[in-house]
Amino acid sequence: MPLTDVTEHVSCVRLVPLFGGLSAADQDAVGALARPTTLERGEAFGPATGRLAVVHRGQVKVSRLSASGHERVLRLAGPGDFVGEGSFLTGEAPSYLIEAAAPTRMCVFSRADLAPLIASHPSVAMAMLRSLTQRLDDAEHRLSLASTSRPARIAGYLLDQPGSAEESGYRVRLPMAKKDTASLLGMTPESFSRGLDALRSKGLIATSGAEITLRDVDALEELAAG
Repeated sequence: MPLTDVTEHVSCVRLVPLFGGLSAADQDAVGALARPTTLERGEAFGPATGRLAVVHRGQVKVSRLSASGHERVLRLAGPGDFVGEGSFLTGEAPSYLIEAAAPTRMCVFSRADLAPLIASHPSVAMAMLRSLTQRLDDAEHRLSLASTSRPARIAGYLLDQPGSAEESGYRVRLPMAKKDTASLLGMTPESFSRGLDALRSKGLIATSGAEITLRDVDALEELAAG
């Protein structure tokens, strides 16, 4: 592996909280095990059994296919996040799909290389457990919103997005295509569009492509809270 790749993957290891409890020397050792992987937007990452991938730059979409063949978006993973942990931990074939939502670079580790380090460094296992617990909490939260109205679900999602305060309101940007956002929220693209229209007609938001201005944050928070 070229020196530039080694340096970049050591940086990747130091970025992700998963390896934050390791010493600098151990982080360097982990970085030397990383396999560089780059993806263009829309390119799939076929995670072989037992591989763990840490996102260094960019963003990937994690999804599943239903029995009817419909894609259901589970989450987005950005810099510092990791994917493939299910297959990595169980040694079973992955049941999910990973696709780059933007040009992406990842550090990929094999189970054979990384498992001994996890066994000897409990902090790595605990960090992985914390991350998985947070994902479970997020999934339960989305399930709890399933019975709420479309506008309420959309309002809650928009309020969770990072953005910037402007004179016209708080501006956020949808991190993925509207059809994928709809899937994440358990809606069809048409339902998602109607929900946005409902918020816009009430003067709560303004839209311009993927950018959305939250004009009345207080009202959106009240709506999201049910």
